[in-house]
Amino acid sequence: MSAITNRKHNSTEASQARRILQHWRILCAEIGQRLAGTAAERRAADLIEGELRKAGCGRVWQEPFPCASLRAAKVRVSARERGRWRAVPGAALAGAPGTAPIEGELVWLEMPENADRLTPGCLRGRVAAIFGPLPTEVRHHRLLVAAAPAVVIHIDERLPFAWTKHDGVYPHWTRKHGMPPIITIPYTDAWRWRRDGVRKARVEATVRLEPALSQNVIADLPGTDPLLPPILLTAHHDTQAGNPGADDNGSGVVCILELARILASRPRRRSVRFISFGAEEQLSVGAAAYVQAHRREAARAGLVVNLDSVASPLGHWELSCIGSDALARHAHRALAARGLDMVLRQEVTPFVDNFPFNWAGVPSLWFTRSNFPGGRWQHHSVNDHLENVSVAAVVRLLRGVAPLLERLAGQRRWPFSAGLPARQRAIARKLGRELLGFRG
Repeated sequence: MSAITNRKHNSTEASQARRILQHWRILCAEIGQRLAGTAAERRAADLIEGELRKAGCGRVWQEPFPCASLRAAKVRVSARERGRWRAVPGAALAGAPGTAPIEGELVWLEMPENADRLTPGCLRGRVAAIFGPLPTEVRHHRLLVAAAPAVVIHIDERLPFAWTKHDGVYPHWTRKHGMPPIITIPYTDAWRWRRDGVRKARVEATVRLEPALSQNVIADLPGTDPLLPPILLTAHHDTQAGNPGADDNGSGVVCILELARILASRPRRRSVRFISFGAEEQLSVGAAAYVQAHRREAARAGLVVNLDSVASPLGHWELSCIGSDALARHAHRALAARGLDMVLRQEVTPFVDNFPFNWAGVPSLWFTRSNFPGGRWQHHSVNDHLENVSVAAVVRLLRGVAPLLERLAGQRRWPFSAGLPARQRAIARKLGRELLGFRG
């Protein structure tokens, strides 16, 4: 690269970094927490719509869909420690019901290995402390509901810290199978309880959920051949409670805004559609609503590229490919050629916005950046703010992703097959039915 070309390249990336930081600051410092169905989420959607128009997208619009909106939550938790009641922090899970003040025996469950010990009514009047993941299989969830705990306290084994994590529950499971009251407490407090043999806990959770509307923001860059299957670029603009979602997923939003600007200036055979989903933090409610509303159109997409939590200063780049081995190799090699080495994964993951498209048979690439075993240390906590994300990481990601997308959008034929391998398709169909209530 010549000195002149290098200066131009550096100047371009410096301008890019300034735009990214400006968008990030508006999303996270001015708007802040963006819970599904709230005015703040709508402000974010309006910002994204306006910026996609400025980027050069020809058609930009919003599609509302119903959601449950968490408007208020207050949790009180304490345990009987060494002869006195001691309070600890707690947070309610979005979508789970609250509970009147209860005091009960503390029963520890290590999941998923203890799931088959649950019998109908065995936890009635008791406080179930779950260490490990909440049930991700329908059978385990139904066992937990039938055990009838007064309340569930969840301790996330991935986050051994002194702060609470916010999270959500599956809306479809709540409607179909029921959902006990569920709260979270810090790992370090649970550690002390278990170590010291704490036997009793008090919990009160006041939760106000209201029916509301969230929204998906959609924008198109038309290609010269409308018959070719399009590329979809996706992210989500809502957050969990208690944080401005700088990484999860302000980082994905600023990426698609910049990619829209880049790709709008490039020739394209294939159309490119940008979608920023609402209500992702309730298990991809927005993405599921989009696929259900555009079922034939969604199934016709050639590829979905999802960006979620990509801005950790320190971390591992991860590429999750749901599709053929040839697609995985093609993307992995193209990114490596741009200096972006990725950990490659090929397991169907139902907790991200590309998953409803996988259910419809569409292949996907999901980009993320992990910094801790199982994900990110700041996950769904007060620490997911602008001080813990990196503009340089986003610029570096775009340096590899933008040329890959530009090349794919310009090609009539791709060097990999369409659709999903049979095994991945079967898993996606099963999980779509169980977790999202999809039919067909």
